[in-house]
Amino acid sequence: MALATLRKGAARTLGLFLVALLVVSFAIWGIADIFTGYGRQTLIEVGDTDISPQDYQRAQQDVLRTMSQDAGRALSLQEARAAGLDQRVLERLVGGAAVDTHASHLGLSISDEALLEQITEDPSFQDGTGNFSPLAFQAAMRNIGMSEAEYLQTLREQTLRRQLLITVGEVASSPKAVIDALNRYNEERRILKYVLVPKSAAEAPGDPTEEDLKAYYENHKSTFTQPGYRRVGLIAVTPETVRGELNITEADLKASYEAKKDTLGQAETRRVQQIALPGKDEADKVAAKIASGTDFVEAAKDLGLSESDIDLGTVAKKDLADSIVADEAFKLEKDEVSEPVTGKLGGVVLLRVTEITPGKIPTFEEAKGDIEKELVKEQASGAIFDIHDKVEDELASGATLEETAGKLKLDYVVVDQVDRTGNKPDGTQLEAPAQKELLNGIFVTDAGIENDPIDARDEGVVWYEVLGITPETLKPFDEVRSEVEKGWRGEATRNQVKTYTQKLVSELNSGSKALDDIATDLGQEVLPTSALKRDDITVNVLPPAVQQAFTLPKGGYGSAASGVDEGRIVFQVDDIVEPPEVDPRALKQLVARIGLLYSEDMIAEYFSELEQTYGVKINRPA
Repeated sequence: MALATLRKGAARTLGLFLVALLVVSFAIWGIADIFTGYGRQTLIEVGDTDISPQDYQRAQQDVLRTMSQDAGRALSLQEARAAGLDQRVLERLVGGAAVDTHASHLGLSISDEALLEQITEDPSFQDGTGNFSPLAFQAAMRNIGMSEAEYLQTLREQTLRRQLLITVGEVASSPKAVIDALNRYNEERRILKYVLVPKSAAEAPGDPTEEDLKAYYENHKSTFTQPGYRRVGLIAVTPETVRGELNITEADLKASYEAKKDTLGQAETRRVQQIALPGKDEADKVAAKIASGTDFVEAAKDLGLSESDIDLGTVAKKDLADSIVADEAFKLEKDEVSEPVTGKLGGVVLLRVTEITPGKIPTFEEAKGDIEKELVKEQASGAIFDIHDKVEDELASGATLEETAGKLKLDYVVVDQVDRTGNKPDGTQLEAPAQKELLNGIFVTDAGIENDPIDARDEGVVWYEVLGITPETLKPFDEVRSEVEKGWRGEATRNQVKTYTQKLVSELNSGSKALDDIATDLGQEVLPTSALKRDDITVNVLPPAVQQAFTLPKGGYGSAASGVDEGRIVFQVDDIVEPPEVDPRALKQLVARIGLLYSEDMIAEYFSELEQTYGVKINRPA
């Protein structure tokens, strides 16, 4: 056997861990099709590396297994293909072959000794005493459907690929300047004070001339364009369509209810506060301080933490990432403080629950309808696929979609007019499975064209045909004159208020007026904001104002729309709150994240260069 050959060639007993087939996504890969110069058994060429149909099938089974594990159930080949199976297999094979070609050109290889060391040290292949077990190895090969020789060859390739990618992706430590810049960008805050400027403060725009209205109409044609509509015929085979063919009993419903009832209804939620501490000793000291009468929030503030820093919000148990912390948080009584809790990753925290909202588990009768719908979805796929095959057979024989529906006793629905967003002229929406994909299909085809059905996954299958097309139409000016005038007045008012507030900002910048003066003149108040980050908003202070504030120095003035009836605000940057020093624990995570981004960029450049150097040929007919 291949493994025995390796053992004989090795000077000592060595081991393995099972390397996943290429962990890097090759979505950046650009692939050109060339249809000449292939052997009959070659599907893909990357440089001088060939990929055979057998390689493709092995990779397809592996990706299908992974997708099924992610979905929590066995996916059919059709379902997996609809979810992108073929592209994922192609990316994996092309990416792996590119690295193999490069490794070959560099003269790199994995020795038999190193390979055997990985195998014999893999816990998956060891017995209870920690020694390599040939029986465990053979069982693993049967489970993944590979021979020893195939496994060893795959392992050799993947180990070499992994080592090469790790080398390419290694980057130097993240420079402090980058860390400081990111910290400043994320954590710096601006405190503003502002005055609301209503639209009535500016001069009214007056009445438009005919030329004004026609100019507005010409510049906003899309506003006055009637959307294009399509007349569509549909057959939708859904779980409800085949419901009568399924044998779902009361006992089935009750069994499903008992299995799922803890996940039904509304889970208990709690408002949780958490003080994170460097270690157990520090946590014990803070816990003792709280036990002696210090308030939980005050104890946090003594550590330099704000109330928002310790607030995890109102969460269900499943929302807390650390299961140990979650268990402890959901044992506490209201306002009770926990003992120091050591989480899964070794961090130590103190917890307090300030609010508890009990969960509610529905009764069987309350949940019965939803459970039945879920069971119908789960059991309908076989019957839907049977109907799918019958419909395709009828269409292949020359029958129309409507004739097929009549023969198979399916509903053929005609939608007289629908636009590309799913709206009908009467304001109602098209209702159909996989609506987004269906509308995309409807608006890229033409009348009289036979189209592939839409796989709506759990919702079934939809066939469609375009029966007629009404193109987009610009409504005549005279027909929409009142709408044009309304639009013109709104725009003119906004422009007048903007001009007025720009004048106020100029007066503020020149020192001829203060913000208090403007508030008095307008009969308004000077209002403050909280400390705002770049992506924060608050009442009257919308993203454009916040973004503008971050371009201004302390004391600088600006103006932006308030979102209130065409009005605006005039504001001043009252204070700049410098970001705190990055916490050592957060710093470690930040450095790791930046390093990962650098590494991803390096690997992306690496694959781009491989593409340019070796080229990729795909035998599409094969």
